[in-house]
Amino acid sequence: MGNASGKKESDNLYSSDELRMLEAAYKNASGGALEKLTSDRLVETWSQTIERSLAESTAQFLFMPTKPGQQCINIQLRKFAEPYYAMERGTIDQKLQLLLSSLQKSGSSDIFNIKQLEQYIYSVIKSYIHLESTSKGSCIKPWQDVGFNTTERSTVTFVKGLVRNLGKETEHNMTNEALERWLHITPQFLQIWREVFVQLYSRHGGSKRTIIKEMEIPILPELCDAPQNSHYRPIMELPHVLYINAQLPREHRHKWRFLFSSKINGESFSTMLGKIMDKGPTLFFIEDEDQYIFGGYAPESWSLKPSFGGDDTSLLYTLSPAMRCFSATNFNNHYQYLNLNQQTMPNGLGMGGQFDFWGLWIDCMFGDGQSVESCTTYRDYVQLSKRKQFKIRNLEVWAAGDLPVKDEDEDGGDGQKRSVLDSNLEDRAMLEIAGKKMHSDGLREPGMDD
Repeated sequence: MGNASGKKESDNLYSSDELRMLEAAYKNASGGALEKLTSDRLVETWSQTIERSLAESTAQFLFMPTKPGQQCINIQLRKFAEPYYAMERGTIDQKLQLLLSSLQKSGSSDIFNIKQLEQYIYSVIKSYIHLESTSKGSCIKPWQDVGFNTTERSTVTFVKGLVRNLGKETEHNMTNEALERWLHITPQFLQIWREVFVQLYSRHGGSKRTIIKEMEIPILPELCDAPQNSHYRPIMELPHVLYINAQLPREHRHKWRFLFSSKINGESFSTMLGKIMDKGPTLFFIEDEDQYIFGGYAPESWSLKPSFGGDDTSLLYTLSPAMRCFSATNFNNHYQYLNLNQQTMPNGLGMGGQFDFWGLWIDCMFGDGQSVESCTTYRDYVQLSKRKQFKIRNLEVWAAGDLPVKDEDEDGGDGQKRSVLDSNLEDRAMLEIAGKKMHSDGLREPGMDD
């Protein structure tokens, strides 16, 4: 009878499909009993699907007494469904209350330690990786198949990267107000958090994921053009991919396309240019000899020219030993630069800063790079590498989003003819590096130039 009243109250909150799923999940957690769902039973059932610490903290929220001195032994369907409701269609305030109750042992306290928040985020991320890894049709498996792992170190670094938005408040205890501000400015955590609870309920409710509203912005991008070399070992791990993908413009988060690896394609600047030019927005990932991992996001297709390109969606970032992301200040427009065979100008690829003082620089004599102490192009910038002048140990380039539309025949994407001079980009780059001037550029057929 008690659960029947809870069901009536829930009827107006959920669709019929959702209600069937929630009822099935409730029965699954309670062992088939309609009014006998206990905290211990819930934790044991949910720990099969998510991290035990996350199951315990959620049970703490669900079974928290409404009055001091009381004890909550059983919960009804309506209460059981509250985390799902908060995640799927709840307000920030409802999400905040769920998080606070999960973090605090006492509902009367409005102060908690940053370590408590980090431990909770850690359990959410670990649960997300596990859920995706065991889900049919998940886009995580192609990443794992080519060597993208999830280690303790990268997960902890990801957690600390997410809480870095709190600023100096991470040094002390936190208030409810600080936590609410953090939720507002950390949509990536809200996305992952939602996905964990929606998958948890739908999986235990025996429901297909299709009844749940799909997210408009992917958390993890689809892996395209995966490296086929059996010796490939990625620079990054899955938490790195998750972190960086959330920093990109929304229209480029759905897909990453593999372009270049120095371990597969060789330590060749010309080979790299042949792989990355005219491929749309690109992501660079560099591991230096000090085992720092860092890079940059270039929003425009690369092309050789004596001036800067790009726009203010450009980014620089570090991944190890810490995850940080630096967005544009709009102080200048020095976002991306690529030039070769110049007597009075730098020859190589750069992002941010100015000539000879780069936020990120890859010299045309592949292997050498630079990241200076200060770069006004990017906000809150810190030097990416351990040393200002660094040696490249490994370098990868990925394209973000879809390949720019171009006809595969001689017609360009705008209906104009393309010259054979515009093909064979790798050979062309090699000639430029060797100092061979492309005199044939002046011999294009009439009408081929812009």
